[in-house]
Amino acid sequence: MHMPHIRPRQVQGAFEKLCAHSPIVGIFGHRQVGKTTFLESVAKDYISLDDFTEARAAQKNPKTFLRKLNGSLSAIDECQLAPALFPALKLRVQKQKNPGQFLLSGSVRFTSRKAIRESLTGRIATIELFPFILSEIRSDSLPDFLIRALEASGFSGFQVTTGLSGGERRSRQKDYEKYLEFGGLPGICFVREPQTQSRLLQDVIRTILDRDLRLIYETPLPYSDLIRLSNEIAEQPMSPIEISRLSRATGAAPRTIKHLINAMEAIFLLRRIPIEGGGSKGDLLWFEDQFEQNFLSKSRLSIETKRIGLAYRNARAQFEYRLGATPEYFHYRTRAGATIPIAIRTEAGVLGILPLASAENLTRIEKSAISSFLRAYNRSKVLVTTDKPEPNITVIDDRVLLAPVTYIY
Repeated sequence: MHMPHIRPRQVQGAFEKLCAHSPIVGIFGHRQVGKTTFLESVAKDYISLDDFTEARAAQKNPKTFLRKLNGSLSAIDECQLAPALFPALKLRVQKQKNPGQFLLSGSVRFTSRKAIRESLTGRIATIELFPFILSEIRSDSLPDFLIRALEASGFSGFQVTTGLSGGERRSRQKDYEKYLEFGGLPGICFVREPQTQSRLLQDVIRTILDRDLRLIYETPLPYSDLIRLSNEIAEQPMSPIEISRLSRATGAAPRTIKHLINAMEAIFLLRRIPIEGGGSKGDLLWFEDQFEQNFLSKSRLSIETKRIGLAYRNARAQFEYRLGATPEYFHYRTRAGATIPIAIRTEAGVLGILPLASAENLTRIEKSAISSFLRAYNRSKVLVTTDKPEPNITVIDDRVLLAPVTYIY
């Protein structure tokens, strides 16, 4: 039977390269992004520590536990649930150095747990698995539009392929509009019944907050307080973090709020986006998945904010899944109010992304924001994206390009 949430994952090529060079390969990310499905498709043998019996065996006698695995593409899912396993893994790969022995997955960043970090430093290569991006939903190849835009010396000679039929453009536009609302969590984004969709996400969020988060930070706060904090964060994704506001809204101490935000980052629930430009100090906080952000904000997000979230959530895979230099992502905002919502910085330069509904006639404010950004950064360019599916990609000038989102992601 065809399962709509089963799709080829574009992390596959990068994952295979890592397996050819490292004895342990870790694939990590938000709960329910498809790590288990992916591991089961590539592993020669597979064990999940979500199984209490397996987790207890791994924790009680890790050496014996490892002996039952053949040590060639052997997958251990949710490995953070047995910290005692990691010193044993360290000893195993010290003796046998061949690549591709163990595949680890988890919903917690290893760097957030000292015992794990110290055991595996220098012995593991890791990659993150994100929620589905638009090209995976379409079962297309991984786009490289943003990489080429960043690396181009200028847009005057920028090569683009616009050979999509009218039907393909309409289909991509439909996928884009769905993604704005329902994101890319496998097993949830394809569910047609809204109440079922919401219930499935509620269950995922409860597991994340009530179990995964407490592995990182042992808070006595009940789930009701944790979900209230999540709601408060989700409702203002374009405003800098205000610890005092979150403290007042939840009743938790400022110090506790800081610890909780750090823990939410460690379990891939939140992403911290720094603000540059002098307009505000601090960071933005965005939830990992588009539907998750929409759901937790109680549908208070504007369409403009949803466009920005989609741009970021689809952009990062173009870089991460190619194993290149990890980009820095930031939000540009000046004291005068000039704003470029999301920007990407690599050694090749800086690319600002300005998502709009239509860009046939840029407003004075938009033109001013673009000019401000280009003055602020050397080797910078701006990509203006439009919701309109027409195949017009326009070079506004050598540093500003206009393109429909259907060609970018």
